[in-house]
Amino acid sequence: MTPNESDRSLIEAMRRYFAVKADVNELKARLETARREAGADIETFYNPRNNPNHAIDILRSHVLKKEMVSLMSQAEAWAKGGDAAQEFGQNFDSIQDVDIVGAD
Repeated sequence: MTPNESDRSLIEAMRRYFAVKADVNELKARLETARREAGADIETFYNPRNNPNHAIDILRSHVLKKEMVSLMSQAEAWAKGGDAAQEFGQNFDSIQDVDIVGAD
């Protein structure tokens, strides 16, 4: 069975989803370690305005989580017969434009 363009787009979206999920988990572990070491409560620590030392990582985790939601929405659209190829290109480009804290 040869995958069509829509199938390839779904595969790429899911690869990206799991890569982003790994990044989120790594950020989460790093932030939680820092929070515990600082002895800070969750609400204070995860507010980027109150925590400038970790603000970039906190904001980055929000951007990555939004990307995960978008990628999963694309997979759901594909499962319902939508055009994942078209949606992937549109959604991925808009997420990249929003990713202001992702420059490494």
